[in-house]
Formats: sequence, structure tokens, C-alpha cells
Amino acid sequence: MLPLKRRYLYLFVIFALLTGAWAGRTQLTELVITSSMHGLGLNNITTDIQQLGLNNSHIISIKFSLVTETGLFQFEAHDISMGYKLEQLAEGRVENITVNKLALHYQSTQNTLEDSQLIRGTLEPLKIIAALRHALREYVIFNRFSIQHISLSGESFAALQGKPLRLNGSNHEGTVFAEFTLLNQIKPNLKENLRQLVITNLSEDSFTVELRFLDSLEITPAALELDIQDTGINGNYRIIPKQLTAWLQPLANISSFEEIGEVKGGISLKLESKSKITSTLTATTDKFTYGPYDANRIAIKLKLDTPAANPFQITTLQNGSYVTVGKFSYEDFSVGKTRLNLVGNLTTSTNNWQYNGGTSSELLELNYNAQTLQLKDIAARISANTNSLNIEGGFSPATLPGKFMFALDHNLTQGQGQVSVKPIKAINLNAENNRLSQLLTPWPYPFDLLTGEINLTSSAAWSQSSKFRLTTRLKLDETGGHYGEILLSGLSLDHEIEILPKLHSIRTGKIDLRHLDSGVSASNIVTMLKLEPSNTGPLPQMVVQALHGEIFGGTFSSDDFTFDFNNKSNGFKIRASNIDLAEIVKTQQLEDITVTGRIDGTIPVWINEKGVMIEHGAFINDVQAGTIRYNPAAGTDQLKQNPVTGIALNALKDFRYSHLSADVNFTPEGMLTINLQLKGTSPELDTKRPVHLNINTEQNLLSLLKSLRFAEGVSESIDQKVRRQYENSRSIN
Repeated sequence: MLPLKRRYLYLFVIFALLTGAWAGRTQLTELVITSSMHGLGLNNITTDIQQLGLNNSHIISIKFSLVTETGLFQFEAHDISMGYKLEQLAEGRVENITVNKLALHYQSTQNTLEDSQLIRGTLEPLKIIAALRHALREYVIFNRFSIQHISLSGESFAALQGKPLRLNGSNHEGTVFAEFTLLNQIKPNLKENLRQLVITNLSEDSFTVELRFLDSLEITPAALELDIQDTGINGNYRIIPKQLTAWLQPLANISSFEEIGEVKGGISLKLESKSKITSTLTATTDKFTYGPYDANRIAIKLKLDTPAANPFQITTLQNGSYVTVGKFSYEDFSVGKTRLNLVGNLTTSTNNWQYNGGTSSELLELNYNAQTLQLKDIAARISANTNSLNIEGGFSPATLPGKFMFALDHNLTQGQGQVSVKPIKAINLNAENNRLSQLLTPWPYPFDLLTGEINLTSSAAWSQSSKFRLTTRLKLDETGGHYGEILLSGLSLDHEIEILPKLHSIRTGKIDLRHLDSGVSASNIVTMLKLEPSNTGPLPQMVVQALHGEIFGGTFSSDDFTFDFNNKSNGFKIRASNIDLAEIVKTQQLEDITVTGRIDGTIPVWINEKGVMIEHGAFINDVQAGTIRYNPAAGTDQLKQNPVTGIALNALKDFRYSHLSADVNFTPEGMLTINLQLKGTSPELDTKRPVHLNINTEQNLLSLLKSLRFAEGVSESIDQKVRRQYENSRSIN
């Protein structure tokens, strides 16, 4: 505010005009004006008056400079015309002012954000409104105002430096209308694509401004309406980002916002308190797309408290602030409808800023392709500044009991950071209605876990000089469930792997499985598992070590083997030892037959794109003798009519073998073929000569196992909950 009262300035100007017009000497008027302006604190004042009249005057040029607390302001105007009446001048007004060229230069000597005294003097509560209303009353002294060419220079004018501007305005009973036009920099007289900032209403209690294109007045890139009250300001705004980007194109190089819908919102400033400014900012838009990011139905509400003495340096984000999104997408990943609540404090200074706060959400829905994962009770602490970002918090699965903590550190300057996720409370599946498949909807995998506990630990790291690294550790304790029709219980696993940049095991993992039921029971299965990069392709290879277990009263094992996921076919061998034939016969669901003895064997297994195959598996019993007794009650009369089959049936009534061998083959379609060779004797035959028998069988093993499961039920060794869930699902199907 100028130190000299305005009415004294008017008296000087009126006296100068009257004196100059009467005496015919503009030099006297220039001297009076220069002296009066110098009394206002202005320096380097020069004036060049061409004409003075009782109703109009013409000034060739006027220049002055003003040293402020924060910088140097320089004013230079040329070709100035004024129209007035003496009674208007007596009231401190003129009819019209026209300026051909106006040059303004302002160079800051201090950082205004640190000049707390200046901030307090201009932005204390109520003084904002008071200063605006005072300016309208005291300094808008014209009815019409026009500046044909405005040029701005100095860093304080930012992007407007060097841009040609034009101003036209009017004042009717205290309401100002003004048009700022951004001219074509190369061809100032060109009227196409001219941009305007239009103040359609500026009064003591309202303010309305719009951005427009002069040749397309129906397009409004942005608009702002404010209601100015004694203790506050309320208003609303709207922005069309695509049009705003085009409007700002001569001023700033801004990325295209073509895929962002219209943004609407409200502004509220409450200035009742002398110690703080309370404000609320809202924004909504239906659509946002930027590169690979896409969001819709966005709503933002920020409730801010700012100290009146330092409004640009400390801002408090109050409870009730939030961001809601209908859906946020990035490539195949998306976040469903969610609301993030925000609180915190933002502190700014010349070269730094600091934010400390938090965020929370009751429910967060994560989607990948067609799968959905829901998280709940999300809460995090956020600390950020110019150099770093730190977030620490926790969350729980929405559909299963369990809790996790996470921590993220990111260096904003160096572009590197890390994040970790650790379990606080394991995911517990032992409750009746809990199962792993509840995590994802729909569950896409052929397996499910129904009992036990799951712990998952993950970490990731990134930097500008190295590839993104993601590791995870999966730990299963006493879990039970199924893989297709295969039931299992007592499964424990501890395996730590690196997923990116290349999938491989950080250390060898161990699998313990107490019971497995596929229709045939196996138990105490143990193996060591490791994933390694492969030389044959991008997929890893799996190294299986020390595989062994128990089945059919005997044991099975395998030498270490490698399963390369890049190969179309992979093979390995299973060794079986001391297998009880009586246990095998039970699986065949044959009546009137009993078998004793044990065998050893080798099973070559091949896995390819068609499925699992066995080629020339071999079983043999050379040492331990055994017996076969097969005496069906009926159905053999026709077979006995054939001499060969009749002899074989008689021999099998009480066959005492000294040698048994079998050749086994299995196709991906589930067909099992066994070629059985027997050597021994039979008291049922009237001979002491050795008897040799060859028996070939063929049946669908998968159908056999399924029928056996239905006939015999699930092994009692399987967890009770797993058995019950399986039986319930079988009854439904």
C-alpha cells in the first residue's frame, strides 16, 4: 500500500493539470507530477507530457522505479491518453485510460517464502479480504481501461516473461470486467488462436474468471467463481485438461491430458481465526488416463489448516481428507473401488519440503487379469521430503485371518529403493470355513489348502543402475488340501526364491509330506527342491534331490534329477523297494485272490506336453518267494474249456512262484499295461516240472483310482477337515 494518502495525490494532479492548461507549459505539470510521485517513494521518475486539457490529456511516456523489501520494480509506459471531467478528478476517478505500450520489470532480491514479516503483513486472516476490497475501492479509478501492448520481464513473472499481452477493462459501479489477451508472439496483429483470461465479475463480494480462446468463445478451458465474505471465501471451479493444455501451450510445455475428463471441484477458506487459515479443496473427474495408467470416478477432498503467520511453509492435512477411485489400472493390474483416508503435515522452505502423515483404508481390492485379491485394515505412516520417501504400515487379507507389515524406502534423488512385506500373524486355515482359495476370486489353480498355517515374506529392490529385484519366502506348516483328486495332509515347506530378474532359488527348499492319498496311499514323502536358471531358455530348471517316501508297505526313491521347463520332455526314474504285492492287489478290486511276496522295481517317468508316461517300467522278485491263490466262485467255466487257460486257472489255485517280473507301461490317457511273467510250481497240477505263466492286463488306471476312492473312501491318515471337505464336495457332485 502506498504511504501517501490518495486524495493528496489527486490534489497534486488536478493542480498540475489546471496550471499546465492555463499556462500552456507542460514542464510545470511534469515537475509537479514528478515531485508528487517522488513523495510516494518512487525513484528515477521521468515524464514527457505532450498535451494537457480540461477533458483529456496525452502523455508520451512515464517511467519510475520502486525499491521494495523483496526486490526492484520498474514501470515504463508510452503513449498514454486519458479522458475525464474535472468533477471526476475531484472524486479521484477518470473516464478512460488508454496505454499503447507498458513494460514492467520485477527482479526479486529475496525469497518471499522466507520473508515471514512480509507474509504476515499481507496474508493474515481477514487482511486478504480487506486488501482486495481496499484495492477495488481505492485504486480502480477508471470506468474504461485499455493497454494495447504489455511486456513483462524478470524471473518473478515466470512463464509470462517476453509474452505480449493486451488488457481491456471496464468498471461499472464497483464491478470490474477485464480481458487479458495473450497475443501472437511472432505476429502480434494475428487474431487467430489468441488466448484470453477474462474476469467477468470482480467486486467486493464476488470474483469470476475464465480462460477462453478469442476465436472460439464457446470453449472454456477453465473457470473459477468465488464468493467473498467478511470471514471467508467460498467458490467452485472447473477445468477441461485437454483444452487447458492447448491454452497453456505458449506458456509451458505440458504433457498432453487428452484422456482426462472434466475436473470439477470446490474451494473454501475460513478466516475467522487470527492464528490459522482453514481451507477445503475438492476435485472430481470421471476419467484419467496418462500413458499406461488409467483411473475413473476419482474424488479428492483435502481439509487443510495453515498457520496464518506462515501459510506457505506449514500445512496440516486434517481428518476427513481422502482420495476415492472407482478403478485404477496399470497394464494387467488394477485397484478396484477404494477410499484412502489422509492425514499429515507438510512443511516447505526455499530448497526443501517435508511431509509426515499417514493413510488408511478399510478395504482395498487388487485385480490382476481376472483375479481379485481383497485387503483390509490398511494403515501406513508416510514420511517424505525432497530426497526420500518412507512408508511403513500393515494390512490383513479380507477373506482370511492373518496380518502383514510392510516398509518402503525410496531415494527420490538417486532413484533407488526397497520394499519388504513380513508376516505379523500367519494365515490360519484351520477354522472350518477357511481355505487358501478364498484369497483370490476366482481361484484359478487345480490345488487348494484347507488346513495349516502359511507365512509369506517378500522384498523388492530397484535402482537406476540395476534391474528390479523381487524375492519371496514361502513357509507352509502342517498344511492339508488337495491337488485335483489327490488329497494330502501334513505338508510343510520352506523355500526362498528370487522371482525377478531371474527366477531361481536363493537356497534349497525342503518339502515334507506325511500323507498323500490318490486312491493309493503314500506317506512320509521328503525331497529337496531348488530352482536354477537354465541355459536352454528363459524358464528355470527345477533340481529335485533326495526324493524318497513310503508306498505299498515298501519304499520309493529317486536319484537327483533336473526338470527343465524349457524342454518339451523331461524324464527321471523312480526306484521301488520291498513293495508288498498284497497291498497292490487290494487296489485292483479283485475278489477271490490272495497274493504274498515283495518286489523291487524301476519306473522310468517321462513328462511332456501330453502328460505323464511310463515306458518299460520293470518289477522283479528273484529272492523272496511268494504265493498266488486265485479261486473264483463263478465265471470261469467258459475259460476252462480252453486247455491253455484251463491249465493256467488250475495252476493259480495254489501257485508258489520263485520268480516274478513285470513290464509296466502307462500312457498320458491313463491306460496302464502290465506284462506279468511268473515261474514256480503248483500242487494243483499233476507234475513236478516248473510252470511258466505270462499274464497281460490292461486297464485305465485313472478310472481305477477314482472308483477305488469312491469304494474305499479317503485314508484315515488324511486330516479330518480335508476328508470332510472332500466327502462334501463328492456328495454335491
